[in-house]
Parts: sequence; C-alpha cells; structure tokens
Amino acid sequence: MPESIGLAYVSQHVALVRLKRGVILPEWIAYLALSSVGKTYLEAQGYGGTKVQLSLEDIARLPIVCPPLSEQVAIVSFLDRETAKIDALVEAQQRLIELLREKRQAIIAHAVTKGLDSSAPTKNSDADWLGSIPSHWRVLPLKRVVVTVSGSTPNKDRRDFWSGEIPWASAKDLKKDSISDTQDHISKTAIDESGAAIAKAGSVLVLVRGMMLARLFPVTTTLVPMSFNQDLKALSGVDGMLDEYLPWLLRGMERETLNRLDEAGHGTKALRMGAWLSMAVPVPPEDEQREIVRALGEQLDRIDSLVVGASAAASLLQERRAALISAAVTGKIDVREASARDAEAA
Repeated sequence: MPESIGLAYVSQHVALVRLKRGVILPEWIAYLALSSVGKTYLEAQGYGGTKVQLSLEDIARLPIVCPPLSEQVAIVSFLDRETAKIDALVEAQQRLIELLREKRQAIIAHAVTKGLDSSAPTKNSDADWLGSIPSHWRVLPLKRVVVTVSGSTPNKDRRDFWSGEIPWASAKDLKKDSISDTQDHISKTAIDESGAAIAKAGSVLVLVRGMMLARLFPVTTTLVPMSFNQDLKALSGVDGMLDEYLPWLLRGMERETLNRLDEAGHGTKALRMGAWLSMAVPVPPEDEQREIVRALGEQLDRIDSLVVGASAAASLLQERRAALISAAVTGKIDVREASARDAEAA
C-alpha cells in the first residue's frame, strides 16, 4: 500500500504485514508474493473447503529472498516499468473485448426488434422499449409465446441424490450460449423423490435471481435434457415462437429485462416474473425467425472469433507478466544494467 493512502482499515480477511524499514521494501515483498515462489508456498499452506484460508503464521513463514536494498530498488523499478507496459496492453485487449461484446449485443437487439430488411414498412409497436417494428410482425405479451418451468434443489443431505449423471444447472453454468453439461449432477432417484424438473433439450435457461443480474442477463440453450435450480427458469416457445429463435429474442431484450429487476434481500437481484412476462415483445413470422437465426449465426461467428483471439492475447500477456516477475525476483534475469541505462537516460 502506498504511504500516500493515509489512514485505512483492513477487514478480518486481510493480513497486515509491517516490514523493517531500510531492510526490505514492501514493493519487493508484494512482487515476491506474486511470483511462482510465493504463490506455490501460499497455495500449499491454504486450508478449508468452500473458502480457502491462510493463518497469520503461514504469512509470517513465507520464505523470502532478501538481496541488498539497492538491488531491491532496481528490481522493483524494473518490474514497475515493465508490468505497467504489459498491463496497458492487457487493458487494451480487455477494452477491445468489451467493445466487441457491446457490438454483439447491438446486432442481436437490432435483429430481433427491427428485422433484417431496413426497407420494410414499419408500425408503432405501442411499447416504449420497442418503438417502431416491421408492420407485419405481431406484438404480444411474453407470457403468450413462452411456457415457463421452475427449478429446485434436491436435498443436499441425501448423497444418493447427488451421485448421478443427470446435469443440474445453476448460475455458474450459464456462461455460454449453449451447454451440454454442468458442474453438478443429480441422480434419477433425486428426480423421482424430490420432484426436480427436467428441461428438455432445446429449452432456454435464464437466470431470474442472483447477483449476476446486476450486470447481465444470462441466456443459455440446453443441448441435452437437464435439471436446474430455483434461481433459473426454463422456457419453451409456443404460439409461433420457435425454440431456436427464443434465446435470441431474450438476449435482445436484455436492457429492458434488467430495468425490471427488484431486490430480493441482502442486495440480491431478482426478476419478478409477473412484470417480466407481461412485457410486450415482437414476434416475426416463423420463416423470418429462421432467417434471423441464420443471419445472426453468420455475423456473430466473426465477432466471437475476434473475442476469442483477444482473450487469448490477454491471457498470454498475463502469463508473460507472471513469468517476468518470477524471473526478476529469483535472479534469473539481471536488471541492474537496464536500470543503469534508464538512470543515465533520465
């Protein structure tokens, strides 16, 4: 922590370490803890299940390399400079990813509310969030074109409920546009005895309760039958709403959906189903729905490829950063010459 921060407090989850001035730099210890040496030691000492913990004794026993203070200054100065360059490159990649995701969302929203033909006649939808839509599209409450199924959690104390092969989805699984497996699984016994619902393959899972809703509205298509917890809803299309089109419509409605959130206690966000299902939504003819799905697949494939590339670049840069820190604090690279050149240049 910089001295300029002034008075500050730490929570019970933070260890406060005071170092001998004139012997060792706080910045040196920070880089050492980030190095492979420090991480290997600290990860090995961690204990606990859901929350891994370190004791104060573990922190105090962290083995350190203690070069002369002048060398610490030189290495810290070198790492500050080089990691700042890497961090700027990582930030640029992350910003690119943000912009690509914003573009992706804009393309989806436009396709499902305005269609693909910009020259098509339009009409007023009479829904504030929609504005004008193609004149041959219908406008219906969401509840008219979907069937919803609620999820549940089988008894956690029943080990036989949690030893099966049936995927059981929760918020942590909704990170992709489609899923064929989940982190947790339940048994047929759990289905038979607890009444846990099964969503058919091709159903759409959405998150209706959870902190993730504070920033996004996850929408995922199931590629296989699976069960799911009470924070999710499974939706299927009816009355001219194709199952393959439904997830794109819901993604295009993200902003308006998030505007309808409430808090369910302790700051947890919740989507009130009555308000959400009453939303007016645009419903194109079925053949046009298929065409929109096809067009979105083509356009978004290009964007998704760019996101994958930018993510890979950011990961490589972060690996480079970690490797550079480890090499510098363990003496694998000699930074004194570089520091001397910088001092002369200054």
